[in-house]
Amino acid sequence: MGQRLSLSLRFRFFAVLGGLLIVAMIALAVISKWLIFPALQAEEHTAVQRELDRAERSLMLNQESLLAQARDWANWDDSYQFLEGSNPRYTEVNFSQQMFEDMNYHLMAFFTLAGDVHFLAGLDPVTGRYQTCTAAVNRCGWMAPWVETMQSAIANQVDPITLYIEQWPAIVAASQILRTDESGPPNGWLFKVRAMDDAWLERMADYTGLPISLNVTPYNAAKATELTFSGDQARASQQFPALGTNEAVSLEIELNRVQYLASLATFRYILLWTAGLMLLVIGMVLLLLERMVLKPLRQLTAFTQSAGQLNDSNGLTQRRDEIGILSRAFSEQLSCQQQLNAELLRMSTHDSLTELPNRRLFDQRLTLAVSQASADSEPLAVMMLDIDHFKLYNDYYGHQKGDECLQQVATALHGIANQHDFLIARTGGEEFSALLPGITPKEATEFANALIEAVDQLMLPHTTSPVSRYVTISLGIGMLEDSETSLPSAVMGTADQALYLAKASGRHCMALYKPPLASHPISKQNTPS
Repeated sequence: MGQRLSLSLRFRFFAVLGGLLIVAMIALAVISKWLIFPALQAEEHTAVQRELDRAERSLMLNQESLLAQARDWANWDDSYQFLEGSNPRYTEVNFSQQMFEDMNYHLMAFFTLAGDVHFLAGLDPVTGRYQTCTAAVNRCGWMAPWVETMQSAIANQVDPITLYIEQWPAIVAASQILRTDESGPPNGWLFKVRAMDDAWLERMADYTGLPISLNVTPYNAAKATELTFSGDQARASQQFPALGTNEAVSLEIELNRVQYLASLATFRYILLWTAGLMLLVIGMVLLLLERMVLKPLRQLTAFTQSAGQLNDSNGLTQRRDEIGILSRAFSEQLSCQQQLNAELLRMSTHDSLTELPNRRLFDQRLTLAVSQASADSEPLAVMMLDIDHFKLYNDYYGHQKGDECLQQVATALHGIANQHDFLIARTGGEEFSALLPGITPKEATEFANALIEAVDQLMLPHTTSPVSRYVTISLGIGMLEDSETSLPSAVMGTADQALYLAKASGRHCMALYKPPLASHPISKQNTPS
């Protein structure tokens, strides 16, 4: 009986297929372990390092931006005269809590060349109140550690931009104070401090699209960059040494390893599927499985791969077996998922109160519009507008009435935007922004007046407004051609400056940004406060 079985073609068939199955499984395991899995791991490491580099570049750009602002203030006749003591209104004209909050500054410090304190201004980290002093004592005592580190930096001539860690991590930019034309010797130093706090992290996360966090750790040059992988999460960190300490600011991102783990699961599935296929070819069972299981499964796979079309050409949803139940369940789940995705997309790109596009959608459209306008040499206008004295409105009428006011103003603005086919978005509390591609300054001015008129026609009472009895808006217009660079932030900066000019002119009006002549630098006496 045993000899007959050993000579059976069926037995030989099973023996050969079994041997091939074992050899194939061993070969696949070896290839997976020594070639495929290492390649996937290397690719994953590269992808994580690339995202970390992107976060690091964003930090560097933030530092360079702060340094540019510090040099702008330092290379200015008014600052030079302030250090000489011949500009007594300098701090009154140029400094305010609003300016610090708008520019995301936490401390500004002026020093003499010898490193003595001349003037300090900043936002108290405990109370958030704006404070100015000529010495880091009493109510300005919280500034003392920062002042000591800055004086050490002056004495040692350190880099103009670096990271400090005192009460909290911060970006610090320094520049010698010179005349506007950079003539004559410097007469002092200017330091600007921007805290790397939760608000800063939120801005970085919005800008990069990455989940970024910060930690203060002992600096280790040998492990300045670390990549760790655990479970379904990958963590990458980059250390940046802080001035005057042995500590560092560790910039960290956390990424999902879905793609890598999916690839591993795919190859494991291939391994099992190979074994299954070799078993399925044994005997007549293959035919039955082909007709009763494999063919319907292929149809179901094609049905699921046509996601979004739901093309049931094979009538899978009409079947009365398990395939039909699964097909109908999948069809229902896919329809529900599509509805949820559409709603989530709308919620992520529109403001829930006014239903206008939000800052995220506006920034995306702005980046595309600036790129297109620059490539085609076409004009591009941007606007920034906000409701005049809206805080007074909220304080007097209450936040519920404030929300209703925002909704009515947004509806009026949206109506004008629809008429002229341009985008308007809510980008702040009472702040709105508009994007007008292919629009000349004259046309932008006409649209701006139409927006102001639309809000005026609402005649919403505003008893406490010093501008009008009714709710009004102020508006600033900037043009791509007037921007110093083609960066979207720089283009919006022109509209922001124009808005401040409109407010300085009494509000309830519009202002068109006018770039200064190359031979006549902008007077810093017009710097918004």
